[in-house]
Amino acid sequence: MRFRGTLVLVLICAALGAYVYFYEIKGGEQREKKKQEADRLWKVESASIQQIDLITSQEHITAVRKGDKEWKITAPRTVDADADELNRIAGSAAEITRESVLETNANDLARFGLEPPQLTLRIKMKDGKEYEVRYGENNPTGNSTYATMPGSKDVVLVASYTASSFRKKLDDLRNRSVLNFEQYDTNSLDLQSEKGSIQLTKENDKWWLQGKQHWAADSSAVSGLLSTLATSRVKEFFDGSPDDYVNLGFDKPLLDVRLTYGKDRAIKHLTVGLEKSRLVMKGQKPSKKPDEKKDAAETGSSELYLARDESRPGMFFVDKEFIDKVRKGPADLRDKALASFQRWDIDSITLTNAKGTFNLAKAEGGGDWVLGDSKKKAKWDVVNGILDALEKPVKEFVDSPAAPATYGLDKPTVRVVLKQKGQVKLECEFGKETKDGVYSQVKGETSVKVADKESMEKLGKGESDLVEPPPAAPAAGAPATSKK
Repeated sequence: MRFRGTLVLVLICAALGAYVYFYEIKGGEQREKKKQEADRLWKVESASIQQIDLITSQEHITAVRKGDKEWKITAPRTVDADADELNRIAGSAAEITRESVLETNANDLARFGLEPPQLTLRIKMKDGKEYEVRYGENNPTGNSTYATMPGSKDVVLVASYTASSFRKKLDDLRNRSVLNFEQYDTNSLDLQSEKGSIQLTKENDKWWLQGKQHWAADSSAVSGLLSTLATSRVKEFFDGSPDDYVNLGFDKPLLDVRLTYGKDRAIKHLTVGLEKSRLVMKGQKPSKKPDEKKDAAETGSSELYLARDESRPGMFFVDKEFIDKVRKGPADLRDKALASFQRWDIDSITLTNAKGTFNLAKAEGGGDWVLGDSKKKAKWDVVNGILDALEKPVKEFVDSPAAPATYGLDKPTVRVVLKQKGQVKLECEFGKETKDGVYSQVKGETSVKVADKESMEKLGKGESDLVEPPPAAPAAGAPATSKK
């Protein structure tokens, strides 16, 4: 009897648990979801919104979708839009729900700030259908906003944070990127500033400084420069008329940046002109520059500079931090290493020195190195030493070298060739010693470099230095170990 009573209790508890789970928890979630769906002002998908209008007494902004995720602002004037911000607004517009109906058939909408409305949101769908909601004041607690629909006098409450997401000014929705381009698709970059003229080109995923010389560029420095150009944001927009100013500084720009990117080699051209405080309207007397600099230093305000991107209308201001990061000279972007390569891509090394020619290769299926056809295991630290020697910063550059014989490069004492899958990635030769190092040259570069003398020690290895020694033989007379 006791067992039967326990079983009944277990079945009752199981049934009760099932009821709580399926009705109260799962059912509650479903009921809440149905209620939210029922409380939505309209049932639309954000991706189907083709046009957004934000209307206040001061401004009427119209944004139109271009493609799947891009937008264009067409009113109050045509300017580039911040696509991410407009996509967020479209997402919010598709999900507006009412918290409750405050008053039906209200006879005085003005007391809710709804006549005239403080803000009107209007959306137009790809199929031509239009939807609209008008927002008024916040309720006394501030957590809800009064709203109504066109053709109705019912006043509903919506979450105030939802309404505030639509309270935008034109500048809040404008594209604030200094330059729009894909950083990692960049093919070339030309930069002119007071630090000099730079021409950068990418060849086989490696950057080179072009001109009279052919110098290897510091990939990390170039990447940092491109990142600054691709991610920097506009500080202010210039909405005046260029014709109203004496000079904007674009005739002698502080910075002139031109780059190409993508398979079609699209062009971006950015120029930076005068500092904001030096802009003078026609008929206006120039202000005193020294006093303005002093005032800026005392107030901590950053200096702003007028800039323009020729691929879009309008002008804008960038700050001094942007200027300082972009204003680079050839010496700032030059690769200081003897040679530049991706060491993890290298699977073959040929080293030629006074002790012979040695072919090293990565073993199949692992990171070990082996020597020659016999595939003797090579010393990991010695092989790494060869690569370290090639990546070490040089002591000096000879940018207008004489004949190769002057540096002993007509009969090099050491040659290193790095390959990846049989393709030569780097060839470097070493010649005479100097007081500070050893003359060297990377094939394809015009400059002769003075490498550190320590590099020669790492590159002067023979077979006995490169190969792991065989395991030591057991000592004579040592007792043999037996397996039990």
